[in-house]
Amino acid sequence: MNMKIANRLVWILAACAWLAACQGTPPEETTGTESIRMEISLAGDVCGVTSADATVSAPDMTTLGPVPLQVTNTTLQGRISQVPAGTARTVRVDAFNASGLLVYSGSTVVDVVAGSVTSANIVLRRDLPNCPNAPGTGDIDITGSLETGEPSTDGGTSDGGSLPDGGLVLDGAQLAFNLDDATLTSGGVIHFFDRTADRVHRLDVANRRFLSSYAGTADAVSMAVSPDGTTTYLAYTGGRMDAFSQDGTARFFAAAPETVSSMVVAGNYLFTIDSSGAWDSHSLYQRSTGARVATAEWRYSARSLVFSPVNKRVYLLNSGVSPTDVTMVDVDPVAGTLGAERDSPYHGDYNLPNPLRLLPDESGVMVGSGLFFNAADLTYRTSLGLSFVDVAFHNGRYYLIDTVGNTTQLRVLSSTFDILSASYYPGIAKRVFVHRGELVLVTGVSTGQLQVRILAL
Repeated sequence: MNMKIANRLVWILAACAWLAACQGTPPEETTGTESIRMEISLAGDVCGVTSADATVSAPDMTTLGPVPLQVTNTTLQGRISQVPAGTARTVRVDAFNASGLLVYSGSTVVDVVAGSVTSANIVLRRDLPNCPNAPGTGDIDITGSLETGEPSTDGGTSDGGSLPDGGLVLDGAQLAFNLDDATLTSGGVIHFFDRTADRVHRLDVANRRFLSSYAGTADAVSMAVSPDGTTTYLAYTGGRMDAFSQDGTARFFAAAPETVSSMVVAGNYLFTIDSSGAWDSHSLYQRSTGARVATAEWRYSARSLVFSPVNKRVYLLNSGVSPTDVTMVDVDPVAGTLGAERDSPYHGDYNLPNPLRLLPDESGVMVGSGLFFNAADLTYRTSLGLSFVDVAFHNGRYYLIDTVGNTTQLRVLSSTFDILSASYYPGIAKRVFVHRGELVLVTGVSTGQLQVRILAL
């Protein structure tokens, strides 16, 4: 069986109604026309694509193109503008190697409807005479998607939001897994923890490619990742913990007295929570040796936790007690010492759903009900007045996601909590990140299938 769509990356870009309109200038004589915009991943390219072009044709129109496409290390991208509205428009893409030989080609048929968005898949099939299989390899095709048209912005949505530019979308077999946790490293790599498969999947956002995944050695329960991404930790039922290097090498790290339900990297140490001792125990393990250097019982378990390097504290939403509370634990990330666990002053006065997020300046934490607490003493600060599944921060703005029906609502708030925009995307809200001026939205479009959407900020 050929290695085709199932193991390729599928990227989608929503199109603009007119090329001139996208550039901020008035459209010129384009009534009844649309643009076709495409982005095709080169993740499976084994033929050395260096150039490509696209054409649009139909019996009732003049053929447009070939139009050169931009070729990067990871994608083919481009646009054909002023395509007359009508049925059965054939879009053809040809890709060439450095010698000018055709190495991939493919076509698809779309209906271009004025004022409406139409999606289609396109598969570029490998030209075996010009790019033969190497011994022991299969036949690899390149898969991508394209869209025509642009949603109307006249009507908006029922609550004043709008259907947005769709951004760059990854939706394929390499995102076919369950998501239990996710974190973004400083280098722009998202680590997805799939507890069902005992595996950590990795997506390099900056370079638009998947990295090799980390396969756990037993029943994985929790994950922690160093901020720079150099080390990933998996904890298993029974207390064992493994450490994974970026090249995928795994090693035994340490063994806790009982299963580690939650953990987070705290400087030179790994902060863990396990069910040993009275109530639960908090411990510090030296990352360089795996030695447990501090532990304390009579502590809370956690639903969500973060480490603040500035405050030298771990903040957590506790679990297994009623009422729940937000608490903090002093951690010396150099000396490896644990302080006492301290609650907020409120003990049930506030609704404290997941998640717990650290503010960019580390002066406070936010919880899923939109409440802010001061990092110094966990006193109440203020409230957004909105709940969320996840939140990201950029240039003083808040990017909140939550689920509305079967769609994800993304709301952008100013520093004074004014709602600047509301937009909607397919699937159930999972996570949202910001990296180098781009918003990365993770949604669940079906059971066991994620979608990652990258939007420019």
